[in-house]
Amino acid sequence: MRKPTVEDYGRRLMRVVNTIWQDPTASYSIEQLAGIAHFSPFHFHRIYREMMGETVNATQLRMRLMYASRQLAQTNETPLIRIAQRAGYQSSAAFVRSFAAAHGMPPGAYRRQRLSHIHSQINQELGMYNVEFRKLDTPIHLAASRHHGSYLKIGEAFARLQLSKTALPVDPQQVRWFAQYHDDPQSVAEADLRSDACVEIKADGVLPDELARTQIPAGRYGVIEHRGPYSELQQAYHWLFGVWLPQSGEQPANVPVIEQYLNLPHNTPPKDLRTEIWVALAA
Repeated sequence: MRKPTVEDYGRRLMRVVNTIWQDPTASYSIEQLAGIAHFSPFHFHRIYREMMGETVNATQLRMRLMYASRQLAQTNETPLIRIAQRAGYQSSAAFVRSFAAAHGMPPGAYRRQRLSHIHSQINQELGMYNVEFRKLDTPIHLAASRHHGSYLKIGEAFARLQLSKTALPVDPQQVRWFAQYHDDPQSVAEADLRSDACVEIKADGVLPDELARTQIPAGRYGVIEHRGPYSELQQAYHWLFGVWLPQSGEQPANVPVIEQYLNLPHNTPPKDLRTEIWVALAA
């Protein structure tokens, strides 16, 4: 495929991704999504799968379940059937089956577990996570796709990065995915949040115009690993910055928070996702 064609296909598919992210609860037919991308409905699903690494149906399902898991973790008052309907499911039975397959438990049990977890956070012990001290002797060079807005929608930027990956100077034997988060979501308005979806590249590689060059600086880092849905990462941040760091004797360096994704959501159930959180430490 010629480079201009790759870029054109990528722009057209991004219109589909943006549409799904803007309202993950909406139901779109293949014909509607193909029309947004200006592809034939006969070929759209194949092009999307090959370039995005998952089917468009899988993208829609993943976004709906992410939306539902946030709703379940935040309130005990909204009936499950209402959450199922808001997430685009026509029946509670279909919602329960999909949710249990992804999270390893039905939504009612998930809600009880998450709310109990939140209520007991104030009593969490120091050993909730194991902190690994990691030293980088040289920086990690990254290609970055900029994102503004809710951190939970950074998947849009990763989709842009995925579409550009074939043109990037990456090591095909070891593709490493990161994100940099520049603002505290508890202190900055959601619309003003800044983040970067990143993939590791060779230091001297040439990047497409739509991507920026950044790096993870050399230095010391405190690293923890969170296992579970991205919607639950906030509990790890609460522990890292509210429990461990104040008692550690360490000072944070002037570097954004970094996440490294040890596996990916298009081929991993949410309950099995592994995410490292890196906080840079002063020398």
